[in-house]
Amino acid sequence: MWNFIVEKMKTYPCATFFNERVVYTYSQIINMVIGHGKLLKSELPQKAKCAILCDSGLNCALAIFACWYANLVPIPMSINYGIKHCCKIIELTEPDMLIVDTDIYHDLSPFWYNLITKTITVKNNIISDAILDDIAIIMCTSGTTGTPKGVMITEHGLQQNILKIVEYFDINSKDRIMIARPLYHCAVLTGELLISINNGLDIGFFDDKYNPNAILPFTVKNAISVLCGTPTLLNHLSTFIQRNKITHLIKNIAISGECLSETIAINIRKGFPDTAIYSVYGLTEASPRVSYLPPEKFNDYPDSVGVPLTGIQIKITDENQNDLPIKSQGLIMVETPCIMKGYYKNDEITQKVIKNNWLSTGDVGYINEMGYLYILSRIDDMIIKSGMNIYPKEIENQIVSIEQIQECVVYGVDSDIGQAIALDLVLNNTNKAITKKELMILLAEVLPAYQMPSEINILDSINKNASGKIVRPRRKNDKI
Repeated sequence: MWNFIVEKMKTYPCATFFNERVVYTYSQIINMVIGHGKLLKSELPQKAKCAILCDSGLNCALAIFACWYANLVPIPMSINYGIKHCCKIIELTEPDMLIVDTDIYHDLSPFWYNLITKTITVKNNIISDAILDDIAIIMCTSGTTGTPKGVMITEHGLQQNILKIVEYFDINSKDRIMIARPLYHCAVLTGELLISINNGLDIGFFDDKYNPNAILPFTVKNAISVLCGTPTLLNHLSTFIQRNKITHLIKNIAISGECLSETIAINIRKGFPDTAIYSVYGLTEASPRVSYLPPEKFNDYPDSVGVPLTGIQIKITDENQNDLPIKSQGLIMVETPCIMKGYYKNDEITQKVIKNNWLSTGDVGYINEMGYLYILSRIDDMIIKSGMNIYPKEIENQIVSIEQIQECVVYGVDSDIGQAIALDLVLNNTNKAITKKELMILLAEVLPAYQMPSEINILDSINKNASGKIVRPRRKNDKI
């Protein structure tokens, strides 16, 4: 991987990495990576595993590249998800070393390398795992409320995915991208950092936790022209832009990470009227990008994630993986040269999601008559009420069209008599006095009876993860 990346960086030696504190040219980054990489290479055997926990996104990138230089396997983590989550990843992957940029994380492992002080402690007799011979990186997915899965992404798959994104994403060396989410996410690593290096962009790292109001000043101050994020984040940014009449230079946006409703898409367009907006879809197990909606189609098909990337196939199947006809709702299956090798130390789950080279995404959707893909829900989020399959996102898409409601999340609550629908919502600032009874009347105007919630919770905010993605609650409620 290092040879692939360094050749791109040498093509654009004056392009930069930067954050609020430092600026480095690509040439300087290369020298820094080689310095760290030589030290790691002298202490660790090839394909040793290195967990990475850095407060700085820029330092996380350096650590990943240093691992690639030394032919090691990086395992990015993010402190934004909490120490317990990081400990779960360490327990799963059993890394041979922890790479950090502050000494406060040294206690997580007796064997660590500090990028800042260049101090290192190494265990003896490290034996590399043969299954990692062709692996570029282990990206851990899920696990914020349970056990993470370590996705083994191959060097070939990662490189191929970068080249496929290059074919449609219209960015170049005159652009400046802002990375506002942790490199712990494959969509950020591949679809933001690596694609930007491939095309010679200036790359700015925003290291604060999820904070839409702080992101915009960063984009304005640094003349950012490319921004990627979740629908929730970009919806907040658009609303902030409209309220405060902020002028920005953002010419390209990529939206990923959540299902995009037509209502939210329309609001995003209002804040970014002249911006090319790409709605994209992928998953870590596919390295990650699977499909994209061309920006010229965004206004006409705002809730679609478009067509497969070159060389990738998508089909819709039933639960037995029988192909379904056009416009039928079912499980989304993907065939891609970028498919993962499998889940680290979990052959059982690997065999469940990969069958005959087709990857079961765990997402429910359909393909329309024009070949455009639509995502309805995660299959795990599906609510079964009185024998009916109900997808929370379909309900949310209707609810956010209600003027009094700022944002919401729908989820199932279990009881001894089956599942019911619960709704958490945040009201617009001007509607704090509205009652639940009044809300039920508004909901009944946009929802059929079978989609009406049995429980409504009015909150000050809805829980989001470090990338700004809404966290869907999962709980049991015996009172229903």
